[in-house]
Amino acid sequence: MRLSDDFKSALRHFAYYYTNGTLSYVIEDETILDGIDYREGLKTEASLVEQVYAIYSNNIQLDENGKVLNQVHAMKRAAQWIRLVCRKEGEEYKVEPEFEDWETCLH
Repeated sequence: MRLSDDFKSALRHFAYYYTNGTLSYVIEDETILDGIDYREGLKTEASLVEQVYAIYSNNIQLDENGKVLNQVHAMKRAAQWIRLVCRKEGEEYKVEPEFEDWETCLH
């Protein structure tokens, strides 16, 4: 089975918003990444970036035709991870709901 064009488009858009720093504008919750310069914080941490993409891809859902059903949700869960690992020293942040093991699994 090949990846659908809709999924490839969704992944491309996620990568675009993530890398240019505008992810907070498309996840329907601008507060998650408010004041966080995650691009700088993750620039040298490849394993953290790998986890961002794992969470995104583990959360994305497709219908039987390969149409993406929950792009915003998958991006929001990835943004929650970014916020968790890029929070300022001493800052409290709790992911709601907490990540389940299947969400953070690397394949």
